[in-house]
Amino acid sequence: MKIFNFRILTHRKTIFIFLLAIFLPSLIAGYLSLRTFPKRREAVRNLLESNLWISGESALRSVEGALLEYEQEVLNPEKFNSLIQPGNIYKSHYVSLLHSGDTTGQYFLLNTDFNIVIPEKADDNTTVIQFEEETGNSRFAQSFKRAENLEYSRKNYARAAELYRECASYSTSKQHHVIALDGMGRCLLSSGRYDEAYNVYSALSGNYGHFLNRAGHPYGIVAVFQLYEIAREKNEIEKGLEIMVSLYKKIREGTWTISRPVYDFYISEIESILNNGLSGGQFPVIQGTYTETREQQSPYRQTLLFTDLLERNIVPGIKEKLSFSRINDKFIQERFPLASEDKLCIVSYAVLPDFQSEKTFYGGFCWDLDYLKDHMITDIINDISRDTGLNFKLADEGDGNITSGDEVLSGEETLVLTFRTFPLPWKLLVSHPGIKAIEKVTRREIFFYGVLLSVIVALMLFGAVMIARDISREAETNRLKTEFVNNISHELKTPLTLIRLYGETLERKENLTDKEKKECYNIITKESERLSHMINNVLDFSRIETGRKEFNLKKGYLQDVISDTLESYSYHLEKKGFTIHSDIARDLPEMSFDGEAMASVLVNLLSNAIKFSPEEKEVTVKLFRDKGNAVLQVADKGIGIVPGEVSRVFQRFYRSENKPVSETRGSGLGLTLVKHIVDAHGGRIDVESEVGKGSTFTVNIPLGGN
Repeated sequence: MKIFNFRILTHRKTIFIFLLAIFLPSLIAGYLSLRTFPKRREAVRNLLESNLWISGESALRSVEGALLEYEQEVLNPEKFNSLIQPGNIYKSHYVSLLHSGDTTGQYFLLNTDFNIVIPEKADDNTTVIQFEEETGNSRFAQSFKRAENLEYSRKNYARAAELYRECASYSTSKQHHVIALDGMGRCLLSSGRYDEAYNVYSALSGNYGHFLNRAGHPYGIVAVFQLYEIAREKNEIEKGLEIMVSLYKKIREGTWTISRPVYDFYISEIESILNNGLSGGQFPVIQGTYTETREQQSPYRQTLLFTDLLERNIVPGIKEKLSFSRINDKFIQERFPLASEDKLCIVSYAVLPDFQSEKTFYGGFCWDLDYLKDHMITDIINDISRDTGLNFKLADEGDGNITSGDEVLSGEETLVLTFRTFPLPWKLLVSHPGIKAIEKVTRREIFFYGVLLSVIVALMLFGAVMIARDISREAETNRLKTEFVNNISHELKTPLTLIRLYGETLERKENLTDKEKKECYNIITKESERLSHMINNVLDFSRIETGRKEFNLKKGYLQDVISDTLESYSYHLEKKGFTIHSDIARDLPEMSFDGEAMASVLVNLLSNAIKFSPEEKEVTVKLFRDKGNAVLQVADKGIGIVPGEVSRVFQRFYRSENKPVSETRGSGLGLTLVKHIVDAHGGRIDVESEVGKGSTFTVNIPLGGN
């Protein structure tokens, strides 16, 4: 650490000049550049916002002007006058009255007493038609009474049918004629004369469909129900269902003017009949027609709903408005918003003085807001947008885009305008794309220069870090080399001391026995081999570092090399007090390997086991065959390896920070050499270790050689 600090202090001046010359000018230049962008953006923004207000107001006036112009056109008294002329076939409808294909809203016309003239409506309070006063004591009335008596009291349907037929010939009006035909049809049906009854009801439905029966219901509907009953009695199920589907379509289209309760009653009855009759899936064509009709919107139901809206909300609203104004001979045009239970709309109306017979009428138009927002207003603002280049959006009070449903946030760049003349329930949001474009360009420029400045700063810091890292590595390398020299010197000193000691013993003591001399010779030989092994490790490491290490692979038996090496090293182990357990398989086949290198692998592994087994001095050496590999295992019961350091024990000069390990002498090259030798033989080495319980090194060498 002292070396590291020293080298850092030595290069501090260089690093400081390096940072000062490049880093500081870059920061100043970047800061000055970044300051100019917001100022330029603000100047252009102010100019665009001033133009935005003028253009937005002009667009608002254009939208309201177009709506007022259209309102004046649809409320033209002359067009309303054409609707109430006798024989006008469109009188009962509420769409497409003034303009073919017009779907902007619904039209209505009120008379002087505020009764609804258009759309034509049925009387909800229709009672049984009384015609005795009209017929008096005529022949028709007398025959009709006798027919009713035979039908209802005596149940003589055949005779009653004949009397009703006579009544039809005596009738003085079409209304009386169809009532007589209705009675005749009932009696024919009750007497089982289905074909005759079918003809009568077909005539009532086809020729007198718009006439009302005595209950006030159109014969076009009542007679068709009777036709269905006749088809059902004759077991003509398919024909009866076709009759009902046809009637279903006509009622929904508004062929007859009926009230909403009557409409709902008949529609419900027909749907019940059709649902039951088509439940088995026997008539797919009829089922398809019925389903298609049912899924479509009913025009006449919309008429009935609009009529209800007129009576409940619009007419009272107009009365209230007119109570605050004075009607004169001028054409008066007004409008007001209307919020009913299920919809929000705008009602435009006009007072039509001297409209007919010097009477005052009230023409009106209920705007379809959905059509306005989806088509009419959208088309107008799209045209303005193309001409001006501005962006327009319609938003509700909750700042929601009413055309897409998305939230529209009105910020500083958006102008919010409220409709003034036309009471639309929306706001017009106007924005200039140039403002956002300036924001984007400015952000892009700031981002670009920011990234550039960051890259420069990063490069400066990277350069400083690289310099510091090189200095640190150099200091660390020097420390490791110094430690290596100290450790290897101590390791070399031990065998040299023993060799010198036993050499002097042989030289000075003349009375040594042969056994003592042999022991001295053995020690000198073993320590010489140990010394040679350490020197070879250093030389091998040097060759590996310089790329000059070569291996001499020859055919042989690995078990012989392991046995011989273990036997030659056993003296050193036993002297250290270790117990050796060996299990050397003798059935390994001949294989290619470097004998000296493999012996070095075993010696280095045994040397590590000796160094790091201070208490339980027990070493196990195994050699066996596992599939296509020769497996050499060296296990000890030493101090073990910390889990985080297992992958680092094969690094050169590596010394664990564990205190027992750091206090143990060694070169730090043994396991590095072992891994290099194993890799050179195409094998692999694995370590299993547990702190306090020992380590097991497993070397796998392919039997097929390298």
